[in-house]
This record gives sequence, structure tokens and C-alpha cells, in this order.
Amino acid sequence: MLALEGIRVLDMSRLLPGPYCTMLLADFGAEVIKIEEPGRGDYSRSFPPFLKDFGYWHLQLNRNKKSITIDLKSDEGRAAFLKLVETADVVVESYRPGVLKKLGVDYAVASKVNPKIIYCSLSGYGSKGPLAKQADHDIGYVSLAGITAMSGEAGGKPAIPGVLMADMNASMAAGMAIMIALRHAQMTGEGQEIDISLYNVAMTMMPGAASLYFGSGFVAERGNNWLTGANANYNIYETKDHRYVSVGCLEKKFWTNLCQALERADMVDLVDDTKNHPYLAQQLQLEFAKRTMAEWTEYLAGKDTCVTPVLNFAEAVAAEQTVANEMVLKVEDEELGEYKQLGFAMKLSKTPASLRKRAPRLGEDNDEILGK
Repeated sequence: MLALEGIRVLDMSRLLPGPYCTMLLADFGAEVIKIEEPGRGDYSRSFPPFLKDFGYWHLQLNRNKKSITIDLKSDEGRAAFLKLVETADVVVESYRPGVLKKLGVDYAVASKVNPKIIYCSLSGYGSKGPLAKQADHDIGYVSLAGITAMSGEAGGKPAIPGVLMADMNASMAAGMAIMIALRHAQMTGEGQEIDISLYNVAMTMMPGAASLYFGSGFVAERGNNWLTGANANYNIYETKDHRYVSVGCLEKKFWTNLCQALERADMVDLVDDTKNHPYLAQQLQLEFAKRTMAEWTEYLAGKDTCVTPVLNFAEAVAAEQTVANEMVLKVEDEELGEYKQLGFAMKLSKTPASLRKRAPRLGEDNDEILGK
């Protein structure tokens, strides 16, 4: 038996945060029903590249789910949705605040149909405040939260983070909040609303910056503190072949190991004084320029130095560690043939995740669920 078997989730979300959250629930056994707009459905269905007529984005984010089409603007559609709420445990939605109330299918209405229902809303800025109804994307949330100002090199312009940090972390936060609410409903019979703001989640992703500011008034920005490039022992260096390695020797023991591997015992204790870090960074750059990235990887293997090659995505997918952790799945599908997608990050010994069903075609489960 799968851990979340018996939990029914109605997924009205689109694109990334909501669908990723519900995919995690589906991977562990929840029945996730995508409720999509007739004709178009989740916008991600049309994102290239494609495998036949399936967008890979859709394939990656909507495995193990079912799909039905409902027009929530119609009386018939609203009635069909509320009928499903009667047997559901969770609703996940990503409309702007207030939209579901206008449609007549918000938590206040649904909770009268099913007092145990849990409504998880994912929005950019939450349900209150001056930006509550403002449209935005990940770059906006992390910029307003202060993350972008800490990304990039000192003296340069802020850098766009390489992943959708607010989106992905909000997905995880939503999943945890849903599990907490399910536990509460199990104990009390009461459902509740969950408000997940991507901006709020981005704000909580910086405990280090918060500690510096609340404790001393220091404002963390790119290149001015130990986690954003100010320190030589936590930085990026170019190699002989113009590739890069990351150095993460925060602890003295790892720094000592690196200095010994470089035959630079003179640098071991210099790291203790921040005034020496510009010199140490210069020396490390000279050292790492002596070998290629591959040569450094081989030379430092097993030496416990916290030095890691900076790989591109293709290299990361092919890495031995990725293969060992089964983080790329090969899917065999009768219609689409073989394709790949990312694996399961959460490894549970008794109730593991599983891939049981390909991402659905738009409305392919209408007959089963709606009887039409």
C-alpha cells in the first residue's frame, strides 16, 4: 500500500508550483485529479520541446495524475466541482486571490459541502497586502525578497538565480502544509485554508542573511559575506580549461586538507583572518589554473576537500552520483515510446514513491470521474 493511498486531491493549479506539489503527493499514492479548462488545460501542455504531441514540461510535472475538464464559469461546472469536493480531502489552487470567490467555489462554499476539506492556495504575494493581486514571476519574488541582490559577483549587477527558487520551495512548503492539515483533519474532523505565498517562502529562505541583519544590522549582498563570495574558502575558481570548480571549505579541517593537497601549508592558518582572504583567493585562482576541471576532480578524489566540479545539466544527469541515486527515470510508454524524467528525491524505505501512470491527456478521465 502506498503511503497516501485513499487521499483525493483536486488540483486546479497550473504551470509549476502547484503541479509540482501535487505530483509529489501523487508519487506517494494520492489520487490527484487535475481540473483543467476545456480546450486548453494547463498551459504547460503547450511548452516545447515535445514528444509527439506531449510537452515534456507536462510529462515531467503531471505523472501519476488524472485529468478532467470543467468550466468553472458555468453553473454545470460549479456543480460538478462541488460534487467532487464531497469526496475529496484536498484542493490545490493557484488563482489570484479572490478569483475562486467570484466563481463561487472558494473555501467558504466548499467547506459547507465538506467540513473536512483542505484548501491550499498558492499565490505570488498572499491574500493580503498591497501586492496581493499583482501578477509576477519567480524573478520578481526573489528580487523583492532580497535574494537577487545577493546573487552574482561583487561589483557586478545582480544575477538571476539559476533555478526558480520561490516556485520550487513554495511547492515543498505547500506539500508540508497539506500533510499538517491532513493530520489535523484526521484528529478533529476539521478542514482549513492554507495560504502559501511564493514571496513569503522566498523571505524565509535566508536564515543566514536574517541572522546577520537582525543580530548586527549587516545587510548581506553579493560578495560581501562568507556565503556570497567574500571568503576564499567558499568560492568559485576557474580551471586551466576555462571550466570551474567550487570550493566549500568552511570548516578548518577541510581547508587544511585542501592546502595539503595543493602543497600550500603556508595558507592553512591565514584563513582565520578575513583580511587575508583577498590574497588567499588570488593564490587559489593561480593554483586551480594549473589543471583542467577533470584533472582536479581526479586529483582531489578521496581527499575530503569539499571541492566540486561545476557541471552543466547534461553532465549532472550523467554523473555517477545521479545514476547511483536513481535520479533519472527511463519511462517506457506504449504510445510515446521511451523517454526520461527526473526521479524521486525523497527516499523512503517502507513507503517509496513510484511512477505508475504517465501524465494524462487533457480530459482523459472525464468518463471515469464525471461520467461523461
